[in-house]
Amino acid sequence: MNKNLVAFLILLLSLVNLKAFSQDANEIQVYGSATTPVRTTMIELHSNYTVYGPKLNEQYHPFLQTLEVTTGISENFEFGFYVFTYNLNGKTVYTGSNIRPRVKAPDDWGLPIGMSLSSEIGCSIDPFTKDNDWGAEVRPIFDKTMGSHYLSFNPNVGVSFTNKEYLFEPNVKYAYSASPKANIGFEYYGNTGKIFNPVKLPNQEHQLFLALDLFLHPLYEFNFGIGKGITDVSNGLTLKCYVGRRINWKSKK
Repeated sequence: MNKNLVAFLILLLSLVNLKAFSQDANEIQVYGSATTPVRTTMIELHSNYTVYGPKLNEQYHPFLQTLEVTTGISENFEFGFYVFTYNLNGKTVYTGSNIRPRVKAPDDWGLPIGMSLSSEIGCSIDPFTKDNDWGAEVRPIFDKTMGSHYLSFNPNVGVSFTNKEYLFEPNVKYAYSASPKANIGFEYYGNTGKIFNPVKLPNQEHQLFLALDLFLHPLYEFNFGIGKGITDVSNGLTLKCYVGRRINWKSKK
């Protein structure tokens, strides 16, 4: 049996029983299926600011930043880690870390869409109570490029270790390639509550972002988005961006 197929199936089976937790918007991003090239490291800084909180707490204005470092281990496998921080009223605190392995379906499978499977496991620290919660996330990734159009779907599954509740947190991205150096489109982020018993629509979290991706240099990438909450319990207005820098570790011949 193809070694890439075996590795993909092993990771898929090992993640079926993993439990996950919401990252409270530390990283607002819809993943593509491609993994980081082998012997390449991607360093990203994610910054998210809540301009208006949910309807019942519009004065809630946290500023969250996440450092993400990802390295390509093989042609179809990458490994990354995160460091989370939270800033409210001018005070920045450390709020946890995750590790993240991800495996991609090999190109030689000839699939009509891109597919990969990402998982996260780590510790989340409540910035107010300082309570710790270990958890994980399972993120299947499906995407497709059709000419100038790109679509990605991440049907994330999560479970709170504390509450022992499986959650469904879907993400969707549509982007139009306006030029070789810029994409513009929409990103959607949701949380419907328990996966087998979703909460009523008014109590679900749904946000829609207008997003811009820039590729001004082969070693850099940039994403900016402005998001509006669709339901009363969602943050009313959110600004988010991330900046990435690639480092190529391949030896020069």
